[in-house]
Amino acid sequence: MWSKQVTSEAVSRPLFEEPTESCEREDPWSGPKGFMFGGMGLPLRPYLDTAQQYFEAANLLISDIENLRIEVYRLANPIFFLYRHWLELMVEEIAGPIREHDLAHLADKLDSFLRSQGIVLPQWVITRFKEIATIDPDSTVFRYAEKYMPGEIYVSLPHLKRAMAVLNVVLLSLAEKGELPRGSLPILMLERGYGLETDAVEDE
Repeated sequence: MWSKQVTSEAVSRPLFEEPTESCEREDPWSGPKGFMFGGMGLPLRPYLDTAQQYFEAANLLISDIENLRIEVYRLANPIFFLYRHWLELMVEEIAGPIREHDLAHLADKLDSFLRSQGIVLPQWVITRFKEIATIDPDSTVFRYAEKYMPGEIYVSLPHLKRAMAVLNVVLLSLAEKGELPRGSLPILMLERGYGLETDAVEDE
């Protein structure tokens, strides 16, 4: 309820505060709900952990659309921005810090780095990076929606979700094990929890 006290706190209370015992909780699911930054809140592998947060956030937004909690058009740019930034961070996790946003260049640097390690990246992985780079080369199209996109371009949401999931399986294997995934991709997808039984009905 929006009492005067609650409203006043919303206006005047700082967002970033010193942690106290009042913010402690027994497990990740219990309250109070809040974020901890710095100290013990620092991720062990910042690029990898943060990348996966962006990936999971994009998937959660897609779930909201699938479950009819929000209209599909209202989340198009945020979903693509989250996925795009996830790709940037995964490249930095695998190949080391690269201070640029050009996804095509990042794909080339990833490919070059992996070849130096004796790993040949599947062509479809590079193609997927560069497909997104063609639409949003410098991370401004989906972030600001400020650049003109000629004509109309359609993206199937179920296909997007599956394409990003299979790409994540490959990138995670490279980040965590230093090698391409072994075994059948469909099986690996299921092992990662990327089941298709809850997918929205494909476009008719």
